[in-house]
Amino acid sequence: MKYDGIVTPMITPFKKNGEIDLEATDLLIERIKGYGSSGLFPLGSTGLFSFLQKEERDRFLRYVIDNAHGLPVLAGVGSSSTQEAIFYGKKALDYGASALVLMPTYYITPGQDEIKDHYSRFFESVSGDTFVYNIPQLTQAWIQPETAKWLVSQHSQIVGLKESSGDMRYFSKLMDLKEGDFSIFQGQDDLLIPSLSLGASGGVCGVTNFSDAVVRAYRAYREGSHEKAMEIQLKEINPIIHALQKATFPSLYYDMFYRINEIEGGFRSPMVRPSRDLSELAERTISHVSPEKI
Repeated sequence: MKYDGIVTPMITPFKKNGEIDLEATDLLIERIKGYGSSGLFPLGSTGLFSFLQKEERDRFLRYVIDNAHGLPVLAGVGSSSTQEAIFYGKKALDYGASALVLMPTYYITPGQDEIKDHYSRFFESVSGDTFVYNIPQLTQAWIQPETAKWLVSQHSQIVGLKESSGDMRYFSKLMDLKEGDFSIFQGQDDLLIPSLSLGASGGVCGVTNFSDAVVRAYRAYREGSHEKAMEIQLKEINPIIHALQKATFPSLYYDMFYRINEIEGGFRSPMVRPSRDLSELAERTISHVSPEKI
């Protein structure tokens, strides 16, 4: 299977009491499909997977897969433990996930040898399409380009990379791996069009939880309207990202989904509701740069 386009790293909607809200999840998936996303990525960083108990992760992933409305589901299976990642990987494939997304372990910061060992042991036990996920700002571990190349050469299950460091020089080095159907996704919305110009397959972009701006930029670029794509990037996507970054990630992504869809949602501790000023600033920014597009 070829993976490209715009994939949504889903939030995990919560009720006011902090429990997972499956009714709001239905609405979220409906909105994401309507915006034109090519796939769903539950239980990633935006989805606050590390805040969820094992049974919650299990129940939420199963629900998303069962209610994906035909969209491929790339399931986050990250953990601070290789053994637990294997457990989540097997479960996700059993439930029908199209692919898995696996980051290095975290808390105890791994070196390159530990990263190789983590993925190698995972693939000894789990057989399914898998994306290697580099997000050093949260794991504190960089997957060096040489390590990424070694992993791809050793494990045929690796079908792509999700790169979220924001370092375009690093990203450009990874493009050496893009051959055939191998996919490389940019994980930072405000770097989408520059990444496509380097040959990226698409983006895993959080703004698609509440706006279609990223999808419109991607489609314009693919249709050859590069100036239009860059205009959407600079005048719509980037201002939205800059507003969202004023609060601790990813609280404003949740707040915007709730506000735009008139949901009285909640926030899973230790994430807290963003201040009213920041919330209103983000909503004004979205309304100003993308009127009638949210």
